Amino acid sequence: MPRLLPVDPKDPDPTVVREIVDVLKGEGLVALPTDTVYGLAADIFSEAALECLVDLKARPHDKPIPIFISSIEDLGAVTREVPEEAGRLARKFWPGPLTLILHASPEIPEAITAGTGTVGIRIPNLLLIEMVLNGLDRPITGTSANKSGGINPVTPQDVQKGLRNQFDLLVDGGKTSSAIPSTVLDCTQFPLRIIRRGAIERGAIAAVLGKDAVLGP
Repeated sequence: MPRLLPVDPKDPDPTVVREIVDVLKGEGLVALPTDTVYGLAADIFSEAALECLVDLKARPHDKPIPIFISSIEDLGAVTREVPEEAGRLARKFWPGPLTLILHASPEIPEAITAGTGTVGIRIPNLLLIEMVLNGLDRPITGTSANKSGGINPVTPQDVQKGLRNQFDLLVDGGKTSSAIPSTVLDCTQFPLRIIRRGAIERGAIAAVLGKDAVLGP
């Protein structure tokens, strides 16, 4: 049974953030609210935590795990290159619900890339996540806190029902402000391609790059 930790995700108590960071440093799994749906956070460099996360979600081993970073400057540490188009989108939409798929740096574990050589990255627009990332001083997983393919979890109750309490800490921030997941955009090719529709519409992306620069719904 996970420990329950109430929090105001827009104005978190620093002591609560330290508790979350301590669990992550201890290779635990934390379900917590994001700016979209509830996420399941783990230290991306903890082999044990990533193995538990994949097993808990019943996630296919060939499906990459998205990650959260704390600043655009961190892109250089997790990618091999940042195309000009991806940089423009990051500056426009981050922090926010746009996940950019880029070529992963060699330091990113294969459990994250699932052997694809790529990694999905975003900066959430929520103070709680920002403070956790700064406290841990490394990226965390940004996958949803549900079974793979399950309903989007927008309340702590959704998380408990979907994951059967088989994780270490549940951060209760109430219902998330959005039930719409991030848009996922493949930036490893040109034109860029929308892999998953989400909160950022294709038209908004095309307005930044031009209508011929992005494919997908």
